[in-house]
Amino acid sequence: MAGRIPQHFIDQLLNRIDVVDLIDAYVPLKKAGANYKACCPFHGEKTPSFTVSPSKQFYHCFGCGANGTAISFLMEYDHMEFRDAIEKLASSAGMEIPEEAQGFTPKNTSVAGVDLYQLMEQVNEFYQTQLRQHKDRDQAVSYLKARGLSGDIAKRFGLGFAPEGWDNLMSQLGSTVSTQKALLDTGMLTENEKKRVYDRFRHRIMFPIHDHRGRIVGFGGRVLESENPQPGNPKYLNSPETPIFHKGSELYGLYAARGGIKDADGVLVVEGYMDVVALAQAGINNAVATLGTATTPMHLQRLFRHTPNITFCFDGDRAGREAAWKALETSLSALQDGFQVSFLFLPDGEDPDTMVKKIGKDAFQALITDAKPLPDFLIENLQTQADVNRLDGRAKLSKLARPLIDKLPNGVLKKLILDRLASITQVSVQDLASQETMNEAEPAQRPNNRQPQAKSDHTGYITPVRRALSLILQYPHLHPEFAALGGIPDDQMRGIGIIQSLYAACVENPNASTATLLERYRQESFFATLSQLANHQHNNMEHLEEDDAKQLINGTICKVIEEYNANEIIRATNELEALSKRARASALSQEDEQRRQTLMNFLRESYK
Repeated sequence: MAGRIPQHFIDQLLNRIDVVDLIDAYVPLKKAGANYKACCPFHGEKTPSFTVSPSKQFYHCFGCGANGTAISFLMEYDHMEFRDAIEKLASSAGMEIPEEAQGFTPKNTSVAGVDLYQLMEQVNEFYQTQLRQHKDRDQAVSYLKARGLSGDIAKRFGLGFAPEGWDNLMSQLGSTVSTQKALLDTGMLTENEKKRVYDRFRHRIMFPIHDHRGRIVGFGGRVLESENPQPGNPKYLNSPETPIFHKGSELYGLYAARGGIKDADGVLVVEGYMDVVALAQAGINNAVATLGTATTPMHLQRLFRHTPNITFCFDGDRAGREAAWKALETSLSALQDGFQVSFLFLPDGEDPDTMVKKIGKDAFQALITDAKPLPDFLIENLQTQADVNRLDGRAKLSKLARPLIDKLPNGVLKKLILDRLASITQVSVQDLASQETMNEAEPAQRPNNRQPQAKSDHTGYITPVRRALSLILQYPHLHPEFAALGGIPDDQMRGIGIIQSLYAACVENPNASTATLLERYRQESFFATLSQLANHQHNNMEHLEEDDAKQLINGTICKVIEEYNANEIIRATNELEALSKRARASALSQEDEQRRQTLMNFLRESYK
């Protein structure tokens, strides 16, 4: 597992990276006062509403609400994981990422001094060269042409050819002990029980598999013998699990399909890499494939980073529907409101490759559009297992549905599915859902010192604590003004603990920017709220002059203290009333009597 990146390194990195230069390399920016503007790269618009602030090192779109730091931009625009974004920024800044020792086990990406990623590039070059130059290349080329693939598509997907023979690859690249060991560790060579080493892939069309960063991590091979290859020689063969290839986290074609997914606002998940390539040949460029495994939570996490719309495509036979049901069960826990998962079932005997050739691109895309939504598939499948015309059948349906419903995150979709099932079973939502689900549906109590207060209302008003949070994020160099809030107990006002933490971060790093402060809270549930506060316009101005900012900060701090004092009076009054009520019933203990006197003195002083 990767070690945690130290916070001080992230601070240093963001201090060295200029978010304006970073974003300008992707989206040309124009100077607009103290900031820079462009048309937003995250939604279509004609009038620029995307603003980048060099002082805050922060971007914000007033159209769609997208905002964040340099790290956020790479994560959203290039669909990178957090660590990948850090690595890219560090590389561009000439910085090396330190690792905190606790619980860190470095990922082994080299063997005996051989870099496995570089080795896989050499393997890929070897296979592509064989497709162009090997004496038996005609059989491979004829096969690709028979499947309707053009030379351009073969080049685009980097298709290659593994010739017949036991040691073609080994002879070319495994001439040393270290490279042979590395080829074994990447699964390109294999070893039998007699310790004989030979090429894993022989007489196959080769499909390179890229990870989410575009690096080759494995291969898939399609046998060239016949539609019914010999036993022990499967039609399709994938690389095994290796130090750099994990089937449960990678998807064939995802790196190449990023643009197509964005254009289509959706992704199509199919079962084989030939289906992905065939669909691209037909002009459908948003398809990916699992690699011989069922859909995993990591697959879904990767896909939902690119689009909120996923369509699974399966054969319509029993095996296809069983595979679809497994994908549904895996998808449930990831279905936040706004995400959509659908299922496309093809006629028996058809796969995406044959189907798109038969009906054409437009008709195939129409099938995708009409795919069955997950809620419909869920309910229809459950209804096939229980006769809802019988009382015991409706009871059975309720029992089957409960564990599936429990997997759904709380939200509108969960409520709608519960309502639909309640209507079918004629059972109340309360009885249909488990007690755990009903408890989770209750409004959650947020920790006193870990959440900003309620959101601003439609008039634009925000509470004093939220305004204080917004101001320290936007004007960190004015942090000394916030020292007055250090005396408020962090369990007495929501958000005060965060302000105090931000103040401490500014004292520790006087050069802190909005971006470096925000990145301290990326893993917190309120990160999105802080990001919005970091761009709140005070007095309807994007940026205040320093004197105006100081005046607003001091006025806000006074209001926070006034609110705290008012709350203290209410708490003291309530506690005093409780003690006085007990005193009327019986004598108070010495400790309680002392507390009552303290409260009375506090209230007298407060009302002077």
